[in-house]
Amino acid sequence: MPCSGRRSRWILKHKWASSSLAPRNLVTVIRSQARTGDRLRVLPSATMGADHSGGAQAPCIFVHAGAQDRSWLGFGGSFSEAAAETLKRLSRRSRDEVLSAYFHPSGLRYNLGRVPIGSCDFSLYNWTCGDLPEGDMDLKGFSLKRYEEAILPMLRGAARARKAPLTLLASPWSPPPWMKTRPTFNGEGHLRPECREAWARHFVRFVEEMEKAGVPIWGVSVQNEPEAAQCWESCIYSAEEELIFVRDHLGPALRRHHEDVKILVWDHNRDGMLERASVIYDDSIAADLVWGVAYHWYGDPRFETWPPRTEVPFADRQQGGTVPELRGCAGFENVRQLADLRPDKHILFTEGCQELGGRPLSSVMGDWKLGERYSMNIIADVNAGCEGWIDWNLCLDEEGGPNHVGNTCVAPVICDTRTDKVLYQPSFWHLGHFSRYIRPGARRVLCSTTRDALEVTAFANPDGGLVVVVLNQSEESIGFWLKVRHSGETRAVVLESPRRSIQTLLVEDGKKEGWFSKLARTLPSTIQLGLSNAWYAVAPKQPYQRLP
Repeated sequence: MPCSGRRSRWILKHKWASSSLAPRNLVTVIRSQARTGDRLRVLPSATMGADHSGGAQAPCIFVHAGAQDRSWLGFGGSFSEAAAETLKRLSRRSRDEVLSAYFHPSGLRYNLGRVPIGSCDFSLYNWTCGDLPEGDMDLKGFSLKRYEEAILPMLRGAARARKAPLTLLASPWSPPPWMKTRPTFNGEGHLRPECREAWARHFVRFVEEMEKAGVPIWGVSVQNEPEAAQCWESCIYSAEEELIFVRDHLGPALRRHHEDVKILVWDHNRDGMLERASVIYDDSIAADLVWGVAYHWYGDPRFETWPPRTEVPFADRQQGGTVPELRGCAGFENVRQLADLRPDKHILFTEGCQELGGRPLSSVMGDWKLGERYSMNIIADVNAGCEGWIDWNLCLDEEGGPNHVGNTCVAPVICDTRTDKVLYQPSFWHLGHFSRYIRPGARRVLCSTTRDALEVTAFANPDGGLVVVVLNQSEESIGFWLKVRHSGETRAVVLESPRRSIQTLLVEDGKKEGWFSKLARTLPSTIQLGLSNAWYAVAPKQPYQRLP
């Protein structure tokens, strides 16, 4: 691709579109805080006035409301077999509660989802889509029978709770073993060249059968974590192998049968995303077939369970402070560089969770730091150019599973299948500070902070409301000026960011009750359950209970 074309798109990306937003008068503060019962607590509104902040020494968050970036796709989580089986083991009332907490208009308002193609580590065991014996290149044995046991009911229930279809990404962990150079589900092995066409047809068939089941697929990623030979389902793709598969097989197959289905490459960590995308985007045919890049947060040492090693601290602004690890890579700058490389392409976060590494789940239940890690990642990701955010398992059981290789993890919702209790973790509330208020179609707006301890991002919603999310991971409360500039005028108000807190600031026209104000009133400490037409308290007055 000519350098001149690439440069012109880079310039266009940074010519931020001006907006026609409502006047900025009223600020509603939504707060969650460690060591308190505050969970999405609505505080009294404040009125913005003229900017009298004084000198530059005052802590300040500045938002340029008229300077907007690209459209936001949404938030969501993954419909693994583990999540679906966990939900299946609950009572109908508890199942409805979980799905409504995530997807109902009065819940977290999720609109995105990810579903595995075949089994993954968070499955009960290795399995394929139907009975696909060796040599079945025509996929005569293809079936979604196993999905009907738990995954499809969960997907349909989520759509009912949301009152609208989901935007779903489908991702494979491993082809049938006979299609691989090492014929096992788990560990090493590449896709055999002679099986590429059959595997591409498998994608097409999956999309077709899911649509027949009433669950349309929006997009597919080529392979989950294509550079990792895990002890669970894996398949290795070099950059050249992924390029060939997309250009010569998967892309043409989807164009022939489902041209609206998006193709995402990489679907692995931030560390290698720029290199992989560069190889694929340099091929004009493959680049034309690819919607964008999917990525995960692993490799960042805060989410890994590596053995101890000599610690050498280093710090980076907006990356959560000091990181005592030399082997990892948070990689937010890689997201930013990829956004600059091809502004016409897209970037979607598709998986993240906290691994337990052999620890009991009870040891981390209610750990506020895990929620802060979610918020820190979301803020840094979206500020770098991410356009949507999908969590890993929507829910897990009292052991952090089921997981057929023992790779247990934490989820925002833990379901004790022994007692039928639903336990909302700090990450659930942190996610809600973004997903409840930043609507699909919103546009990120320019913002800055004069204190590293205040991590911030901001969006302009399609209806004109402004959303500012402020994270304070420090042990000190920080008073600050919120300044919003729009239409040549700066309005300001003094607010406080309490220690170890996350706040969503909803800025709208104070002359009338807007969508923000109405939404804020629906969930001071409860989530409305659309399926059961009941209300259940989910924000405890005391700290989170621990599993025995």
